[in-house]
Amino acid sequence: MVHIELKNVSKKFRNFTALDNISVEIKDREYFIILGPTGAGKTTFLKLIAGLLKPDSGMIFFDGKDVTKKSAGERNIGFMFENYALFPHMNIVENISYSGRVHARDPQATQTLVDQVLMMTLLTGRNDAYPNELSGGMRQRVALCRSLLNLEQTKLLILDEPLKALDAGLRMSLSRELLLMAKSKELGLTVVHVTNDEEEAMMAADRIAVINQGKLVQIGTPHEIYYQPKDLFVANFLSEINYFEGICTKKEIPAWDIYSKSKQGDKFFKKIQEDSVPMPINIGFKNVFAGYLNESQYNEIQHGDKVLLIVRANHMKIRLGNRVNEKKNAILGIILRRKFMGVFYRFEILVKINHKDKVIVVTRSATYEIHKSFLENSEVTLYFPKELGIIIKHPGDNVIKEVLKLE
Repeated sequence: MVHIELKNVSKKFRNFTALDNISVEIKDREYFIILGPTGAGKTTFLKLIAGLLKPDSGMIFFDGKDVTKKSAGERNIGFMFENYALFPHMNIVENISYSGRVHARDPQATQTLVDQVLMMTLLTGRNDAYPNELSGGMRQRVALCRSLLNLEQTKLLILDEPLKALDAGLRMSLSRELLLMAKSKELGLTVVHVTNDEEEAMMAADRIAVINQGKLVQIGTPHEIYYQPKDLFVANFLSEINYFEGICTKKEIPAWDIYSKSKQGDKFFKKIQEDSVPMPINIGFKNVFAGYLNESQYNEIQHGDKVLLIVRANHMKIRLGNRVNEKKNAILGIILRRKFMGVFYRFEILVKINHKDKVIVVTRSATYEIHKSFLENSEVTLYFPKELGIIIKHPGDNVIKEVLKLE
């Protein structure tokens, strides 16, 4: 059993605050991912859990026991470092089996485990190679194997960017293998995994903690983080978005039924309808638009407050011609650019809102119809289901510029 708690943990390096008053609970056998941009404090978070750093304030508990002052060696965990930290004078097998020798495990049992992890990471046949003879991706896989064999008593595995040097195909395959291994009855690991790759996080995590500038921004399941982001940073970090500035009009009766249920019986929509509340907003058109937000956010936003309506690029739908009167949450536009991206097309579409030009990004599956008919300079109607419109309180122009890297 490994249940981890960080209570009001902070860490500074001179005048730089790496982590600011972080409180997190990581459950036993949970695959917990820490997601955030470079420099957000993710690696510091891991090193505090591992005992490689001591917090300036706050406490850390393993299974209810205070381990704040315990060393890394006393915590008995598997840790994969971002820079691999392989022994240059040892070959692959010697690096991987190092923990078994130090802890005097049965040599045959250790060799069996080594063979298994070598097979899982596609390193079989390179047993005698040294780190300087391997590519960056191979060294990363060796480091991962070594961390797996370093698990002693706590069954806690800590991974710092474990897949970043791998090609896309191997990264997805190994991510799946890691998850299956962690969840297996034989191991039953608690995993704390750092990444700045949102797809990697969404694929593996039971829960995700989003960190930015040393602060914990949001914790939730992949579904919660994706469909109910707490703020503009979280929404934008997980995928390409569009945003519309508007005014809350919840005291007015909208011209269309924003409370109607989806006729398609979509389970995702049903979940959003159960957990959230629709809100009408005016973004500068005759017809009101609507999106969803959780009840506490709904109650915080008053009639007349400025808000942002956020729609992910892959949630925007597109139809040829002017069909604004047929659709809800609809805008007329012209295709400026389209780009084939393999499995999807990415469109940049020019629209006018309050007599100002705005470019909306739409991504759609690369079907034959999209390829043949949705050409540059075509007039199109953009729209989105209200369940996929995310509403947050307007954070201010400076925050929008900073998060979206606008000039």
